[in-house]
Amino acid sequence: MTEKTGGQAVVDALRAQDVNCVFGLIGSATMELFDALFDADDVNFIGIRDERTGTHMADGYARASGKAGVILAGQNGPGVTNLVTGIAQAQAAYSPVVALAGSLSTEHVYRNAFQEVNQQALFQTIAKKTWTVTQRARLPEMVGEAFRTALSPRRGPVVLNLPRDILAETFDDPAKTAASV
Repeated sequence: MTEKTGGQAVVDALRAQDVNCVFGLIGSATMELFDALFDADDVNFIGIRDERTGTHMADGYARASGKAGVILAGQNGPGVTNLVTGIAQAQAAYSPVVALAGSLSTEHVYRNAFQEVNQQALFQTIAKKTWTVTQRARLPEMVGEAFRTALSPRRGPVVLNLPRDILAETFDDPAKTAASV
């Protein structure tokens, strides 16, 4: 069997949403997702120097293209808090931005872990919706829901928290296994 990571499942889900551009800053909380983006020739990763700038870039992309703009905050805590101004601006402008936010591994939540911030609560008043993935198998479903929510009337930004252990979890990929036989 060929194995796939949760990070690769997210990239596949982005492809299913016809995403060809992701703005982001590399961070330790989402390394498996960055590895998958590195291997994805059809999804252009545009590296940024600050999450605030990247959120505004995703907002501008959404306004110019009519598609959802995607920002990837690779580091939980301070990296994700840098999204706040851009998400609030996108909400005020009804701009469909999908923020993929790196998050602590689930076993570290509520244990005063390094750079722990309640990211769910942080965005509840400024995003159209925010959620946290709790099972690797639900990654494609929840990425799809994020895009549907951001693009449905009234459009607006959403934040999907991606715990590191969920992105790192491996599973058998029947499509790749069948192709290699």
